Amino acid sequence: MIPGWHKNNQSPRLSVSATIVAKRENITHYNHANAGDLSGAHGFHSTSSTSYYVTFQVESGDRMELQVSGREYGMLAEGDIGKLTFQGTRYLSFERA
Repeated sequence: MIPGWHKNNQSPRLSVSATIVAKRENITHYNHANAGDLSGAHGFHSTSSTSYYVTFQVESGDRMELQVSGREYGMLAEGDIGKLTFQGTRYLSFERA
């Protein structure tokens, strides 16, 4: 995770015209032993986390999938056209045209 974070920080911030062509969610489930007992004698509880991704197509026809926050994900729609700002693989913003 750290190498990607550092590489993104070294990358230039770019703003390009883009269209949102796809959205997806990735839900990960975790099971945790209760009371720290790995044998499961006290049972388990489950948690989950959701990651959100949006695929943008830029003027050249290239596509890039970037992870976005749940709030951003809810505000973006397939077919939206606007200005995508990103740094490396880090999504920064999308402003509709």
